[in-house]
Amino acid sequence: MQFLKRYILIIFIFGTLPSNAQRIEGPETQKEKRWFFLHAGLGYFGTGGDWSQRYPTHLSVPLGIEYSHRSNWSIGAEYCFYLGSNVNQDGIYGSMTDDSGVLIDMNGYPAVIRTYQRGFSTRVFALKNWLLLKSRNSRWLLQTGGGIGYYNHFTKFTFDIDQVPQIDGNFQGGYNRHTQGTQIFEQVKLQYINNDAISFTLGFEAGQGQGTRVHPYDFASQNPNSGKVIDTYIGGVFSIMIPIHYRDRVNEVDYYME
Repeated sequence: MQFLKRYILIIFIFGTLPSNAQRIEGPETQKEKRWFFLHAGLGYFGTGGDWSQRYPTHLSVPLGIEYSHRSNWSIGAEYCFYLGSNVNQDGIYGSMTDDSGVLIDMNGYPAVIRTYQRGFSTRVFALKNWLLLKSRNSRWLLQTGGGIGYYNHFTKFTFDIDQVPQIDGNFQGGYNRHTQGTQIFEQVKLQYINNDAISFTLGFEAGQGQGTRVHPYDFASQNPNSGKVIDTYIGGVFSIMIPIHYRDRVNEVDYYME
């Protein structure tokens, strides 16, 4: 009877184990925890929709923070400056120009006016990270995703003080096409992270915005600013990534089947 009990116990123990596998403790591996990065970059974009009527291209200077969770996904926030000197001036001053399309200053001479695009956007984003290559101190990731935010842009005029009263002071609002609204965007980026050197991100971005004119009247066209405008863009962006805080990687025991 004693022998039978031992035999049944042995059968039970072996029956609960895999037939050809044994749980063996393997070497310790390092798993990455959470990372935080500051971003500072530069983007160049071509525009579409209503945006392109006055600004065919512009530069963007994004400043942001990103939280990366074990290389699986990232979330973050950005503030982007819009800068540009490529401004389409066709019809920008409406009927105030002479027959040759030149705006005349107080002294009866052609006015010297420089025009620039200025603006900004504030936005949040979420990205899925795909690990492409990993070494001891670095890794390459493919990031795909997008986000949503608020955008604002206008034309900045610079000229000698009191020489061009037609567009000075409050009159500028009728000519600068000041626009604001909601924007969504999509990104595909390649990210390189190195624990011992500078990290960076390089990729493509496209965005679509729906906005309204801030000033109620467009002096150039002599029409009220009513309805929505559609602003789109597409281009490339490059950013330097600076780690501002991260938790040290912790050792976790991996197991394998033999």
